[in-house]
Amino acid sequence: MDNANLQFICSTEKLLNLDYLICHIEYRENKSTAVIFYYDGQAYAYLNNCRHRQRRLDCEADTVFDANGQLLSCSMHGYVFEPTTGECMIPPRAGKKLQSLRIVEQDGALYFADERVRMINPF
Repeated sequence: MDNANLQFICSTEKLLNLDYLICHIEYRENKSTAVIFYYDGQAYAYLNNCRHRQRRLDCEADTVFDANGQLLSCSMHGYVFEPTTGECMIPPRAGKKLQSLRIVEQDGALYFADERVRMINPF
């Protein structure tokens, strides 16, 4: 991918020291947020939008993970998602996936590499 299309998110070191990071973005020209995290040594990014009621995963609590830190979890109704695929694990939404966002790691930094995403007020 052309480096001109990459949008800086943060240093890999910064994200490694956090449980997750929330970024304000435009996704297909609509304001939203993205959740970015490391899981088993791999960086992942998803649109921060539960498949159940279309709320942010962290809408009622200051976390996007379950109590064990193993699954992504919506704080409103407790729907859980597999972190590596974004797949919902609870009926009636079982099998539905969070919208993944393409990111790349390059030279000690993370970047959005997704033409549907535009950073808002990058830091």
